[in-house]
Parts: sequence; structure tokens; C-alpha cells
Amino acid sequence: MKSGKKHLYELPVNDISTLGTYAEQLQREAEARGLTLPPSARLQIGEPSFRTPEHIRLAAQQSIEQELMTYGPAAGWPWLRELLAQKIQRVNGYQVESQHVAIGMGGTGVLQATFTATVGSGDEVLIPNPCWPFYPMQLATCGATAVPYPLDPASEWYPDIAQLERLVTERTRMLVINTPGNPTGAVFPRAVIAELLDFARRHDLYLLSDECYDQIIFEGEHCSPATLLEPDEFENGRFIGIYTFSKSYAMTGWRIGYVVTGAPLIKTITQVLSAEFTNLATMVQRAAAAALTGPQACVIEMREAYRHRRDRTVSLLKEYDRYIYSPHGAFYALVNVESRNGEKRQGRQFALDLLHAHNVAVAPGSGFGSVTDPYVRISLAASDEEIERGVRAICEFADR
Repeated sequence: MKSGKKHLYELPVNDISTLGTYAEQLQREAEARGLTLPPSARLQIGEPSFRTPEHIRLAAQQSIEQELMTYGPAAGWPWLRELLAQKIQRVNGYQVESQHVAIGMGGTGVLQATFTATVGSGDEVLIPNPCWPFYPMQLATCGATAVPYPLDPASEWYPDIAQLERLVTERTRMLVINTPGNPTGAVFPRAVIAELLDFARRHDLYLLSDECYDQIIFEGEHCSPATLLEPDEFENGRFIGIYTFSKSYAMTGWRIGYVVTGAPLIKTITQVLSAEFTNLATMVQRAAAAALTGPQACVIEMREAYRHRRDRTVSLLKEYDRYIYSPHGAFYALVNVESRNGEKRQGRQFALDLLHAHNVAVAPGSGFGSVTDPYVRISLAASDEEIERGVRAICEFADR
């Protein structure tokens, strides 16, 4: 039987998506047997509980009615690239032109195109541990090797430069950072970003900065490495910034993201985007333009809702003596579910048992890296009711 490339076939299954499917299956089976499960709490996935704002939806509808849905430029329509350049200066604090921006199918799509354009067989890429589970999967499709570097829960989930120095080899080509972070919610301060940039310079590495949660900050300041670069170094392609509309504007299903880097590297990434997707639908790009130019109160409203849910989660964890740290950005929290009697407990088995017992779905920490084996990740993008019930169930189940 043919199964394609063996190293891809044998990649671990993504628990985040499979647990959601399994939760729905259990719900259907219970209903078929005439059973009533406890109310569901789906905390496993980073899916905003908000609907895409109306002015964004209307822009897509108007585009369908008024424009031909033709092929477009592989890097995106010039009018949207210009708006994105303006957004980068306004929100992220560094100066770019439209030729420094390329648009793709979500943050995931531009990440994949960027990895394909920059690394390949035999190359090593330093990625956080814990990290978003797609990094190692995407690098595997390029033939590159992911090399995890640990983030320290005792120091706000920041990286340790000394640890990075021990991991770098002659095959290392790129350092990946993610701030605000998934799954940690960490926001790296300027001093940490400066150290990471210096490390990349010393070893002549690409520095890929995943900034998909750049507008979801509760405390501190989002600092992009690009703000610390001279124009010539930026143009040379040292820095690669990854962004998306999914989180800030509740546009996960619209699938639109963008990459920002020096013009020569954008040309190479655009070649990959052209081969992979041809172009993104015009109506989606019009919706993105409306998001950038329309009212921004929706971004503030959603961020404040996530802040409120973060605060309630922290309060509940303190109530149950499970508090370890406060996420300062993004919309996730890691909860340590280790037994108080010292008994070894894996986050994955805990997640499965919790789902069966309480109809609460969480993401096992093992899906993000070895550092978070005894943790589960919860999404603060779920509803207030789901978070209240879910966090209580997690804590009480952990203490059983």
C-alpha cells in the first residue's frame, strides 16, 4: 500500500483538532443512547467566540456583487499590500513599503511558503519548546529538522540564550520566535528581543518572528525585532515577520495572512505562493482591507473580553491553588495538572479522561513540546461560561 513520504506519514497526530472531533463523536453517541452529558466546554482550540465584524463581512459581499472574481497577483493586490505596509508602521512600529509584503492563505500558509523558500534538506531550525504544533510539521514537509529550545516557566516562559548557544550547529539556518506566544501567552520584552536578534546575527541566521497575536496584549509592549534593525539589514532579509487577520479580527475561516521581509526574499516567497495557491480570492482581500480601514473598536472589544477571561481564569486557578503564571498576551493559558501526591501524570491522558468525565475538551501540553508534558492548554477565546465551568472542572479533576 502506498502512503506517500514515510517521514510525513509517521508524524504525530495533531491532538488539538482530533480531540475536538472526538468530543463531537462522544456527544452524538450519548444522544443516540438517550443520555444527557454535562454542558460542553470546548477549550482546546484558538477559535474566537466572536463573529467576524459586520463591516468586514459586508465588504466581501459587495466585492462578490460588484467585481469579477479573476486571478490576481500571487503576492496580493497592490491596494491591500499598501494598506498592510501602513498597518505595520502604525501597529508594529517599523517602516516598510508594499514591495516588502506578500499575502497568503492565513498565517499558516505564509509560514509554509516562507519555510519552503528558505530551508530544506539537511538544514536545522531552532523552534520554541513549547510551540505551535505546526512548526515541526511544516518544517518536516520541507525536509528541514526542527530543533526545540526550551522556554522556562519559572521566568515568564522566556528563552535562555545560553541554551540556544548549545543547540546551534553549522547546519542551523533559522531561529523561530513567537511573541505573544502560543501556547504560553508570553510577551517577550525588548531586552529579550534584542538578545535574540544578536544571537541571530552572531550565527548568521534568519530570524522568523511569528507575530500573529500582535494586537492581543494585556500587559507589556509587543516589540517586533524589525524595530531594532537598520534599513539595510532589514532589506537583506535577516528578519521575517508573520502576521494574520485570524485572531485580531475573528477571521480564522477567511484564511488570510501576510509575510513581511526584505524585497529580494519577498520575491522568492512569492514564487512559492504562486506555485502553492496562485492567488487569494479578491473578496477575502477586500474584507481584509475593510478590517484595516474600518472601525477598530472591534479589536479593542475582543481584546478586553479576552483580558476579562484571562483575569477570571487566573482567579480560578488561585482559588484552587493551581496558579503558576499570568499570560500577558494572546488568548491561552497553560495549566499544570500534575498530581499533588507526586504521581506522574501526562497531560494527554488527563485530557482524554477529563473529556469522558466532564465533557470538557482541552489541548494536551505534550502536543506543544516536551516541556509542557504535565500541562494542558486552555483557550481564552471560548465563552465566559465555558471558561468558568471548564477551569473548575480541570482543577477539581486534577485534585481527584
